[in-house]
Amino acid sequence: MTDSEAYRAAVRLLAASDKTPAELCERLTAKGIGEKEASEAIERLKKEGFLNELAYAEKTVRRLYGACYGKEYIKAYLQNKKFSDDALDFAESVMDQLDFDKSAKQYYAAQKKAGKTHAQALSALYKRGFSDVLPPS
Repeated sequence: MTDSEAYRAAVRLLAASDKTPAELCERLTAKGIGEKEASEAIERLKKEGFLNELAYAEKTVRRLYGACYGKEYIKAYLQNKKFSDDALDFAESVMDQLDFDKSAKQYYAAQKKAGKTHAQALSALYKRGFSDVLPPS
């Protein structure tokens, strides 16, 4: 594939959904695009402002926090999406600004309101990555 074909393929992939540079590279090479062409397309997208990993990391943290997920879940999710170390550090700084205690308490209260027992509500919290938060019983 030519460079412009790699670029067009990358644009189509990003139009469908946000991706990290690592995810985008994987997807492009899976389509038969060489690593060099994929890297060049990714660098071009970065320069043009269409691929901003830090903005994507912040957006992801805030989306998951808004859906009542805890820090541990969010960290694992970001690592699974292959965010760079810089983006992971940035995401950590974003998480430091958020009130996970409040989020855990709200989620716990919603679980109790839905008829869950204390143990079930705590289990749900742990599954959502609230390993360091323990709401009152």
